[in-house]
Amino acid sequence: MSKMSKIVEFALEKKHPEYFDSVEGAKKHMQERSLVEDEYYKIPKMIYRTQVESRDMFGCQMVLFNDVEDAEHLVIYLHGGAYVDEIMIPHITFCDKLAKKANACVFAPIYPLAPNHIYEETYDIVENLYKHLLTFDKPIAIMGDSAGGGLAVAFCEYLAANGLPQAENLIAISPWIDISMSGDYDEAEFDPIGGKDALQEIGKAWAGDLDLKDYRVSPLFGEVEDLPKTTLFVGTHEILYSDIRKFYERLNDAGIDVELNIGEGMNHVYPIYPLVPESKEAFNHIVNVIMNQD
Repeated sequence: MSKMSKIVEFALEKKHPEYFDSVEGAKKHMQERSLVEDEYYKIPKMIYRTQVESRDMFGCQMVLFNDVEDAEHLVIYLHGGAYVDEIMIPHITFCDKLAKKANACVFAPIYPLAPNHIYEETYDIVENLYKHLLTFDKPIAIMGDSAGGGLAVAFCEYLAANGLPQAENLIAISPWIDISMSGDYDEAEFDPIGGKDALQEIGKAWAGDLDLKDYRVSPLFGEVEDLPKTTLFVGTHEILYSDIRKFYERLNDAGIDVELNIGEGMNHVYPIYPLVPESKEAFNHIVNVIMNQD
């Protein structure tokens, strides 16, 4: 664990979202988010490495990085935020760097969030986007972090269940793969972010009337036999560590080409942190996976 990662962990602890501490806190946060979450997302004004633009596609705002015609690879990036918080600057910066380094066109949907919306609307959007990208006949990676990572995994299980062609790569960074939070988290190492009861409450809002263990919201329990090449990242300092280890073992037992990258002493979604050596190493590995150089 590098000195910079220790600094990041300290900062995360100090800025710990209070709504993760209790069910009531989660409910209050969702109520506050419900008032603003459907507002149009404004792309941050900063220096970019690629051409960045906003488009309305399939009833959803999309942030695009690079031109799709010139890119060699296509990426659908599903951002994290516990299905209630909007895309953040670290996501934008990560997608911009990824598009540049991998010569990829990255599509980041500003997908509808809980509590105003449930999973179904986002599935329609991502499915239509994915079918559109298939027409370009270029390698596609489906990836995401945290809640978006769980959504990426679940969507690939959905593709298999519905007889649709798989992406070339599934890349999930600290994916939230069990919104029922039914695992054993008592032995989890220090996590400066997550809280079991609050996450479960938020998961209920995302699922709507769906069973919390349905694969479309909790892909830990889905069919994994037809998943594409899968690359997973998780830190040992996060509550989701045991679930992700369990998911890796399921894929490995099913004969899937799967790789688990464990960041010792690292926190939730560490590959997207700026200025951290372990994050840079993870980012370069993701680039190599997308470019088929690993």
